[in-house]
Amino acid sequence: MTYEPMNVEEMLRALARESVRPRPAFTVQLTERLIEAMALRPRLLWWRPALAGVAILLLLAVIGWVLTPRAPQWATLIVEKGEAQVFWQRPLYFHWSRSGITSVPGGREFHLTEGDRVTLSEDGDGRVVFQDGGQLHLAGGTILILEEIDFARLVTRLKVEAGEVGTDIPSLPGRLVFEVKTSAATVSARGTIFRVRVVAVDHTYSATDKGTTRVTLLDPALGYPSVDVPAGYEVDAVIGQPLQVRPQAPHIDRLTLNGVTVEAGVVLASNQPALGIFGKTDAGPGDALLILENRLVDRAPVTPEGDFHLRFQAPAEGEYTLCIAVETPDGARSPCVPLSYRYDTTPPSVLRLLEPALPEVSGETVAIRGETEPEAIVRLNGELVPVDPTGAFATRWTLQPGENRMTLEACDKAGNCTRLEFVLVRR
Repeated sequence: MTYEPMNVEEMLRALARESVRPRPAFTVQLTERLIEAMALRPRLLWWRPALAGVAILLLLAVIGWVLTPRAPQWATLIVEKGEAQVFWQRPLYFHWSRSGITSVPGGREFHLTEGDRVTLSEDGDGRVVFQDGGQLHLAGGTILILEEIDFARLVTRLKVEAGEVGTDIPSLPGRLVFEVKTSAATVSARGTIFRVRVVAVDHTYSATDKGTTRVTLLDPALGYPSVDVPAGYEVDAVIGQPLQVRPQAPHIDRLTLNGVTVEAGVVLASNQPALGIFGKTDAGPGDALLILENRLVDRAPVTPEGDFHLRFQAPAEGEYTLCIAVETPDGARSPCVPLSYRYDTTPPSVLRLLEPALPEVSGETVAIRGETEPEAIVRLNGELVPVDPTGAFATRWTLQPGENRMTLEACDKAGNCTRLEFVLVRR
């Protein structure tokens, strides 16, 4: 009886079926296969546990990657000038994270996400641009925290701890909320332009330039009152005080003084008594008011485009503090924009020539020195001469041979001038 080559298991089964003792050849073949199997078994055992361990580690890595929080919602910080400090924290693995502080100088950008804190320098200016097209302008000294950014749900929540921010939020279908929170109030809107300024820990100012915002005072003692603030209106949210909505102070785009456009925010001076004021406001329909010492001086309607024109006639020489305000049809009046105006017809009383002492001089150039009133503007033959804060002035002048007719003029800010004419003879 012959046997075909079999493996160990087949031999064992065949052996179990034999009713007699196996032949010597079968015993030898069985022994050889058993020895071969025993020699191979240790080599098969070492890599199987190792392979299982690698598989477990890979599985744990995949589970950890899936369970690690993601930050897919980004906003871009653009620093126009100054410098911003950004405290950031990013997920690393499971509940582990890494954090740091990054300095962003002017002209650079940085990607922000939820939880980031931005501190802008006092001389800084910057913007935060969101993925939905909204923008946030940061004034110098602003401290901002991005609490929630969810563009899928169109929800954005920010916290301002200091400074001032201005928002430009596009009106998107389905937008739930864009919210700016301070320690004193919460300002929320859907598609609008508004400004929020932290005045103090218990005082927040908010102004709406487009659309409507809702301001909620975070005062549990008053029951968290809320008001709607339409375009052109503002509100001061102060802990312990009721919310009062009022028209915004008018924006004075230009001031025209006797046909000449001058800069607002300074003391205006003129030797003419008439003052024309051209301005612009976003407060809506109503009247522009010109007030002097709580007395109405002039009233003019605001055009549909927001323009107005007021006139003032100074009764006598002197300085006047005027107030420009806007009154709505329901009688609500905005805060005053102050304007200082000085009516002056008196020319400088001092204009002295100290050098040269004699009319005849030698040499091609001569030193001219004198004194006048402080802040006066001095011209010599129409050319400006430097004047120091005390009113002293000095320059060098090139002379022609023979007689040189000279005109020295000192004028104050109101346009009043004192002239001194003299002749210098070059020998």
